[in-house]
Amino acid sequence: MADRLHVFAKLRSRYLITAPIVYFLMPLELLAQAESSAASAAAPETETFIAWMIRASGPLGLIMLLMSFYLTALIVWMFLEYRQSRAIPQKLASDIAELARLKRFAEIPTRLAGDDSFLGVVLRAGLRKLPTGGLTGAMSAMAATNEAETMRMEHRTTYLATVGTLGPMIGLLGTVYGMILSFRVMATAGANPQASQLAAGISTALFATLEGIAVSIPAIFFYAFFRNRISRLSLDVEMASGEMIESIAAGLRPGHPIYTGGSSSNLPSINISDEV
Repeated sequence: MADRLHVFAKLRSRYLITAPIVYFLMPLELLAQAESSAASAAAPETETFIAWMIRASGPLGLIMLLMSFYLTALIVWMFLEYRQSRAIPQKLASDIAELARLKRFAEIPTRLAGDDSFLGVVLRAGLRKLPTGGLTGAMSAMAATNEAETMRMEHRTTYLATVGTLGPMIGLLGTVYGMILSFRVMATAGANPQASQLAAGISTALFATLEGIAVSIPAIFFYAFFRNRISRLSLDVEMASGEMIESIAAGLRPGHPIYTGGSSSNLPSINISDEV
């Protein structure tokens, strides 16, 4: 019993010593925790780069975004449209060659009817001219049609050039607008403008320049790329159609009567004897 009283006395003395210390230190600890929570609450949330870019770009950034969507759709369409297999279908070329080899010339106009490929359009023009102008007239008609079709294809590539030209101009407009915002802050704030307000205008200017260049570079690149591809397709069609019309004309008997029959298709049918 005496030991228990001795231990209790020691604990009581320690409590009497530490209690005042704890009593005075607890308010300080609570005050520090309150200051820390207030500072964390006052600290702004970290903004992501994408969110900052969207906010700084403003309406001009929306215009650039729409232009980039249009540019992407146009490039994809041209990749699908301006292809070797689309301009010179392998099946069409093999069918025409087979009909010419078998001297079944009367079936060639029917095979070409409704074919909207580059080769089909050019070869139809040559067949229309062949009965009246001969091989020379057919070659001239195909050359004119080839040039017209090439110009039509090249005309669509000018949309790429337009985007490539407008991109830097719109970016320059955003650059000037952002610099105006920064100088406005300097003019209204006096000698001590806030750096955050100056940075807002500068970021608008830089993002506008970046977006304009980012849209312009691929537009100019693919403009040159598709112009070269169209030139190559035009040359390939000219060579292929020339060989086909020569083989067709060589199979015709000189002086054989050729006349145009009534046909509902765009290409008039040609009644040709299969004899040579």
